[in-house]
Amino acid sequence: MRSFTAACFALVGILMFSAIGMRAQTPYDTADPFIGTAGGGNTFPGATLPFGMVQWSPDTNRDAWYRYDEKSILGFSLTHISGAGCSLYGDFAVLPTLDELTTSPGKDFAPYAAAFDHSMEEAHPGYYAITLANGVRVEITVAERAGIARFTFPEGGPARLLVNAGSSAESIAGGSHDYNRNGITLNGSNAFSAFSRAGHFCSSDSHYKIYAVGRFSKPFVKTAVWQDDAVLGDGKSAEGRHSGAWLDFGDAREVTLKIGISFVGDDGARGNLEKEIPGWDFDAIHAKAKATWTEVLNRVAVDGGTADQRKVFYTGVYHSFLSPNVFSDEDGRYTGFDGKAHALAGTRQKAQYANFSDWDIYRNTVQWQALFFAERAGDMDQSLVNDAEQGGQLPRWEAANDVTYVMGGDSPAPVIATSYAFGARTFDAETALKYMVKAATETENNLERPYLADYRKLGYVPVGKDSIDVSRTLEYASDDFAISQLARALGKADIAARFRKQSENWKNLVDPETHWLRPRNTDGTWLQGFDPDHSLPRRANAPVSTDALGYEEGNAWQYSFMVPFDYPALFHAMGGEDAVISRLDKFFVKLRCWGQPCYNIENEPDFVVPYAYVWASQPWKTQEVVTRIAQDTFKAAPDGIPGNDDLGATSGVYVWDALGMYPAVPGVAGMVLGTPMFDRATLRLSGGRTLTISRRGQGIYVSGVRLHEAPYSSDWLPVERLRSGENHLVFVMQETPDKQRGTLPADRPPAFR
Repeated sequence: MRSFTAACFALVGILMFSAIGMRAQTPYDTADPFIGTAGGGNTFPGATLPFGMVQWSPDTNRDAWYRYDEKSILGFSLTHISGAGCSLYGDFAVLPTLDELTTSPGKDFAPYAAAFDHSMEEAHPGYYAITLANGVRVEITVAERAGIARFTFPEGGPARLLVNAGSSAESIAGGSHDYNRNGITLNGSNAFSAFSRAGHFCSSDSHYKIYAVGRFSKPFVKTAVWQDDAVLGDGKSAEGRHSGAWLDFGDAREVTLKIGISFVGDDGARGNLEKEIPGWDFDAIHAKAKATWTEVLNRVAVDGGTADQRKVFYTGVYHSFLSPNVFSDEDGRYTGFDGKAHALAGTRQKAQYANFSDWDIYRNTVQWQALFFAERAGDMDQSLVNDAEQGGQLPRWEAANDVTYVMGGDSPAPVIATSYAFGARTFDAETALKYMVKAATETENNLERPYLADYRKLGYVPVGKDSIDVSRTLEYASDDFAISQLARALGKADIAARFRKQSENWKNLVDPETHWLRPRNTDGTWLQGFDPDHSLPRRANAPVSTDALGYEEGNAWQYSFMVPFDYPALFHAMGGEDAVISRLDKFFVKLRCWGQPCYNIENEPDFVVPYAYVWASQPWKTQEVVTRIAQDTFKAAPDGIPGNDDLGATSGVYVWDALGMYPAVPGVAGMVLGTPMFDRATLRLSGGRTLTISRRGQGIYVSGVRLHEAPYSSDWLPVERLRSGENHLVFVMQETPDKQRGTLPADRPPAFR
């Protein structure tokens, strides 16, 4: 009897352990917000919802970054941007402290910084928690436009909080105007309101103004404020370049803080807080945030692979749904590009969005978002149209309600055209096209397309006018191609033909001697001293010291393949497929490099290039390279993203490659096929469609593909082939390269001439 009982307990224990193991494999638990917080990934580990306005996360320095290897936290601020190359936001940081306020944190925050250890830290989508070295437990969760934090202080000690209205990122503040100013006012015995003006993203003149309203579950016992370098005793308000409040809650053991934010005003922040977090139930808000993320992440279900592969994959999916961000309040109001308040009332648009890193996300992110959230992607596109109507042009690399003009392309065009192609249709595409055409044709006061007059007259941007002339020409060519595709979809044949022709301007930079895309002078001669293997001549005073003159964050090797919409013509210009394959073989010897003749996973122009082999009739080499990229450049660790994540774009490389496909051509609804990582992946797409991707057999090499249970010989999968209901894509795998499949001209991806 005793042995039977023991066996029963053992069986129960095994079942419980198995259940725990099964729970640990859910997409929600697998995603790791710490991946990308080291090694230049520039992600944040804190709490946010999909595309949420609030990103409440710890900052370890004054630039509003969280660096995994830094040892103290300066505050938990409410706004962040995931993976960008320059710091931004970091507004309204809150920090628990046991100390008196003796000096202004605006002068030096270091004395108040809280030491911490990663062993006491926890992060999941929509939730962050840590026990600081001073013994204070911090837990944070969020709604869309508001957040709630629970602070548990050590028994018998003081309970104090710093609310820093001047915490916005300022490492590169300045520009031609000094917008940085902030203020805070204590209201009654347990509330505050605050504002902050900041910006200057990537040294631009861009700026924004944001508001916050906060309430505490306990009353203040004692307060003080600081204004720039001065502590104002028991003052109730402060305003300056640096301002904030010190709040003492006496012997309270637990203090809960809830905050709403708005880019419209105090009333908007208050309304967002009251509507989204009306009560004080932290656990209920946490449960709702978890449920939201669980539903989103469960739309992508994968089986097989290793635990680390699944962790990197689901973290990539998580990162792909962080931006753009909701910018309108609960009541539909938002501040437009004209500085005025606008309302969505009476429109079918449910929310206004901001923070479009267009140069990055047009490569693979907007396609993903449109496939899963077509209506929401339509609202994002309509947001850009609204911005154009208010500001006169589509905004290039938009932050809040301002234009930063970061990076060299006219990238709103491929963002909108590609999003439309992949299923986002609930926006005014006709007006979007109008502004695309305007940016691509009007040469006066055109900040969206600098040097457009030269580009249209010469067919390229020349040396001397611009230090990134080749890169800019290539981006403009891709932009023109995207315009042509949207025009074609809208039945505008004349516009489509005109911009398809203009997209061939890249050909004007093909040097017939070297077969590289090379900087060219206004008189048609070629830049002297050109040495593609050594990135010469160098671009003077470039942010990246290894840049070659004519190329933005790269060189001739890393940019010359950025013509995926016409690879056959590019290959011909480079000397034919044999010459191209030889170059590609050399290119992929390394996978991360700057200033060398090799591939660079850290920069967006190279993302598509592994798939160039498919157009060159050697798809098995694509299968080898994308497998190496996943194995060698990504990992399940804080430094596991190779370079800036750029609002999900770098993560997107891993996600798409792991599924066995990539959206290679801007403005075109289709994917070029690669090799799947997982045994099975089921995608629940918009419109009730599902796509199940399976692999049969071992190895990384594809010997056959079946679509809808029928043989499929092409390496190009148009989205239109995904019908309503269930779709099945099966890869037949083997351990040696299949050098026959995909070699016939009819089986290659198309050229969109």
